[in-house]
Amino acid sequence: MITDNDVHQCRLQTIRDVIRYAMTQFEINNIFCGHGCADTYEEAYFLVLRSLKLNFEDSDRFWDARVSNAELKMLLERIEKRAVEKIPTPYLLQEAWLIDHPFYCDERVIIPRSYIAELLKDELAPWVSNPENVTRVLDLCTGSGCLGIIAAEVFPNAKVDCVDISQDALDVAKINVERYGMQNRIELIKSDLFNELGDRQYDVIISNPPYVTQEAMDNLPGEYRHEPALALGAGDDGLDIVRRLMTDSKAHLTNRGVMVVEVGDGKDACEAAYPKVPFTWLATENEDAMVYLLRKDELP
Repeated sequence: MITDNDVHQCRLQTIRDVIRYAMTQFEINNIFCGHGCADTYEEAYFLVLRSLKLNFEDSDRFWDARVSNAELKMLLERIEKRAVEKIPTPYLLQEAWLIDHPFYCDERVIIPRSYIAELLKDELAPWVSNPENVTRVLDLCTGSGCLGIIAAEVFPNAKVDCVDISQDALDVAKINVERYGMQNRIELIKSDLFNELGDRQYDVIISNPPYVTQEAMDNLPGEYRHEPALALGAGDDGLDIVRRLMTDSKAHLTNRGVMVVEVGDGKDACEAAYPKVPFTWLATENEDAMVYLLRKDELP
């Protein structure tokens, strides 16, 4: 607990001072950077600037600006929660960024992060030849709704169904859908994967499902233990949800449809489980083979 006396005794004055202090606290406490920041500098920079509602591109203008006592107390409290309690920065800010898109998030939902976002930014080319011809998109395990919202921007003529088993997640997704003014384009549906979708078919199905193995769940850094376990764990080999997608998705794809699924480091497990399936493993800027694509006729 940060007291007013702590603030008065603190010699931190500028944004530069506070970011330096935050980095030191993060290093001392061995935080794990895995929610959009590569290192303790990025984490400190993100936490401090966005706590003060400053834009990243304006940081140089305010680097040596003094913070008020009230601001300093707020910042010190958040730095302590991040360093000691291992609460991820996006939860402290109630804000996460994905390909230049800010999204609301809190501990009801997994923090937005997905390699699929980068692939959507490129319009899933060349596997989707004309984005304007896409009329129906499904985002399974939507969480905060981030991928569904990006998909609605990328495919301007598409209706998007965002599906999750968690009502808490859908409540968060509703906030984001309304912030982006997508209420007329996006339908939020509570469903255990395809169970409540009837005979709906889609040109594009995207999914960033739970894919963490049980062994990895048992050894998660403290930061990830603040996230809903339902959104992470997927059995011994991490494929509990993937198996259901492989079995059930074919009936929900149009003849020209494609399915894009993120599996993290599950490539070997996927190929071992489905040796006859011709997976197309997609590359992103920093990682290869974290996401697979299958056409309808390639599904088992």
